[in-house]
Amino acid sequence: MSYLYSKLLTNIVLPLGDVLTRNQIMKYYNLYDKMQWMNKHSIRAYQDNKLIETLSIAYKEVPFYNNLYTKHGVDINSIKTINDLHRLPVVTKSDLRKSYPDGCTRSTKFPWREYCTSGSSGNPFAVRVDNETMSMARALMFLRADYSGWNIGDPYLQTGMSLDRGIVRKLKDILLKVEYASAFDLSDRVLDMYLDLIERKKLDYFMGYAGSLYCVAERALAVGFNTPLKGVVSWGDNLYAHYREKIERAFKCRVTDTYGCGEGIQIAAQCGRDDGAYHIFMPHVALEVVDDDGNPVPPGHGGNIVLTRLHPGAMPLIRYWVGDIGVKSGEESCPCGRGFELLAKVEGRDTDVVVTPRGNRLIVHFFTGIFEYYKSIDTFKVIQEERSRITVLIVPCPNFRLEHWESLKSEILEKGDPDLHVDMKLVDEIPLERSNKRRFVVSTIRS
Repeated sequence: MSYLYSKLLTNIVLPLGDVLTRNQIMKYYNLYDKMQWMNKHSIRAYQDNKLIETLSIAYKEVPFYNNLYTKHGVDINSIKTINDLHRLPVVTKSDLRKSYPDGCTRSTKFPWREYCTSGSSGNPFAVRVDNETMSMARALMFLRADYSGWNIGDPYLQTGMSLDRGIVRKLKDILLKVEYASAFDLSDRVLDMYLDLIERKKLDYFMGYAGSLYCVAERALAVGFNTPLKGVVSWGDNLYAHYREKIERAFKCRVTDTYGCGEGIQIAAQCGRDDGAYHIFMPHVALEVVDDDGNPVPPGHGGNIVLTRLHPGAMPLIRYWVGDIGVKSGEESCPCGRGFELLAKVEGRDTDVVVTPRGNRLIVHFFTGIFEYYKSIDTFKVIQEERSRITVLIVPCPNFRLEHWESLKSEILEKGDPDLHVDMKLVDEIPLERSNKRRFVVSTIRS
């Protein structure tokens, strides 16, 4: 029955939904599902064609890129392959923020939305994403879940940022058999509800932010939960080694981690191999690992991750400095048979969990889910040194006002814990850790 239901969803229901909502999720899902098994030469040829197309459109239709490449004396016609990308200048959030929206966006035939995101970087940033671009990202969300053994139609529990799903999302949850849980409230009472839900609904898969999965697993071990799952999929914040160990011990299955960013790019996902390498979603994105000057570093060496989304969309992102640190694998292929390039590991995005007086656990995406909508804040960092209090460091933009802080503080208390004391400290900059890693939520408190 599950096989027939999966086929019904994949071939009829979800494609019809795409037509009604002006999306193309299943079109791209079928494309990416097929392409992952192609040989690397064919995938690279597809990448090169998409790069040339994306560059041409960005140069002709987006003033930001036209001005940037003219200033640097770049002849875009000389960029023929992904290997030529290093000849283009790197683009940062700060660069794009200065020209947003008129200078760095373009009109497409699809509806678009503005997404404010900081991921786990602590640096709010607005990006315009149209339906086609988002369809590509959502198609890859299906694909990344496939790597855990999940099939479309298999019931699962998912943690997310808001329980206000809306009519379309609620309908999708029903069709896909999703039990949607908040990652904002991770108190013991709520965690027990999620564990009970897994047992009652016979859910075989669990997906969500790594920090929230860890909190649920920690509770499962504490109360003697003993229902094995078939797969766990993590995303968002960093999946530490001790997170993975505890989740796999609690649910007796493999965790497949994924890597993406809120700018409308799904980047990579782990398959079941033991070394944990990530398959880069090559038809969607070109990933470079570079030094501080934007020059490529060899496989096996750490560097800054730079992304090029191979589709212009409403806001092209070409050689986009995402703010993470990673290592490319030196292996040419994976034993699983997929033809995608391999990313050995992602080393950035270090975070902690804030534990509140009432026992709630606030992961990094709790804070970014609030702060990212305040464009008067350039960067933030949350520090907890005692259970009853946190200090929020803020690098303000020129338009920052005290009322912005009062609004932020109210949200933190309302959604997190009203008994938490929240202090603000305005600073000129927030330096990196001594390890050069980006750690934006730091807590010395342990639950």
